[in-house]
Amino acid sequence: MRDIKSKFMILCATACLGACGGGEDATARSEAGKRSVQKVLTAQPYVTGSILPNHISAAERDSQVQAFYKAWKTRYVVQECGDGRYFVKVNADHRPVGGDTAPKTITVSEAHGYGMLITVMMAAHDNDARDIFDGMVRYFRDHPAESSPHLMAWNQVEGCANSAGRFRGKVSATDGDLDIAYALLLADRQWGSDGAINYRQEARAVMQAILQYEVHPTGKHLMIGDWAGTDGDPAIEYTTRSSDFMQSHLKAFFTDSGDARWLAVRDRTYVIVGEIQQHYSSKTALMPDFIANLDGEPKPAKPNLVGDPRDGEYSWNAARYPWRVGMDYLLYGEPRAFSALGTFNRWARSTTAGDPASFASTYHLNGVPVVAEGRNSLAFVSALGVSAMIHADNQEWLNAIWENLRGQSLDNNDYYGNTLKLLSMIVMSGAWLQP
Repeated sequence: MRDIKSKFMILCATACLGACGGGEDATARSEAGKRSVQKVLTAQPYVTGSILPNHISAAERDSQVQAFYKAWKTRYVVQECGDGRYFVKVNADHRPVGGDTAPKTITVSEAHGYGMLITVMMAAHDNDARDIFDGMVRYFRDHPAESSPHLMAWNQVEGCANSAGRFRGKVSATDGDLDIAYALLLADRQWGSDGAINYRQEARAVMQAILQYEVHPTGKHLMIGDWAGTDGDPAIEYTTRSSDFMQSHLKAFFTDSGDARWLAVRDRTYVIVGEIQQHYSSKTALMPDFIANLDGEPKPAKPNLVGDPRDGEYSWNAARYPWRVGMDYLLYGEPRAFSALGTFNRWARSTTAGDPASFASTYHLNGVPVVAEGRNSLAFVSALGVSAMIHADNQEWLNAIWENLRGQSLDNNDYYGNTLKLLSMIVMSGAWLQP
């Protein structure tokens, strides 16, 4: 399923953005808040040798993240579609919603996963975080995928129903489910699972459903949704989406469950990355939006394989890849992640002459920009910052990326860019949590 284009261990006394939260409902909030104060989940230090923006203080970084979070939440987080239900309203900015979504789309599972991640990670700064998170869990339960009650239907429209017809709103999209499972594990660490919602039990149910319906049984690759391989199209069955390459999530799922299948998927993902870089992007390390032919030698998808002429380019899906893979190095010191991003960082600095605003919003894998797509899009620049954090050689580049993001306003951007900006700034402030 294509995604939308328009689509804080203890760091130091001033930098801790740990978590606490509110309660289940208005009458229980105070008592639940007292309980959560006793269980504060704080960010662990990233791997030795990684860097943070250093041109401003930790307190300034934190303040800027908190300010943008408040603005983002006010704009996009809504309580609609039933009592105590919350979701990220992707059309709240009145900008076009793309990515093969249905007309009058209000949210997608990708956005819901992002919302759950952001809410639990910002709980130390939002007394309503637990209420909102639990409302997001309820919304998730209200919209199960057709394959499993533990996966989320990917697309909802005005009136709160799943999209119908060719938009196939009852099928799942793998990225949203991966983020939802990770956020639920964080919620268990943050608040415990002895309240109205057993977060850990919920997370494990989602994880098992992902393994059953969104991981290829023999290829061990992440499929693009529960529908891949069920409608007789082998090309889609053996296709994966590079923005789903959440190797740190897979590591966390293994740590929680002990199920070695997660490590097998992680290993397979790195093999795919290596083969694409070796054969198609040795000088840039760019990944295409979609990678096909996974029953043979992986190849960039042909134009329109999944539904867009840019399917085989580094475009609006793959823009998230440096963030996703970068997390596996920052959190776990994974050398394969470090290797995958080293060439990419050098190329990105060189091709822009150190100016993030010059980064194009689609590239051919050889590094030639697709001029018509423009430059300086938040979705692309945001992920550059996470990737830059892996090595001190990128310090000036990282600082420039932070300032670029800080200078781009909420009003001038859409849901996709604004949300990826916030997620990346949480990482860059040193505040990303792990279960």
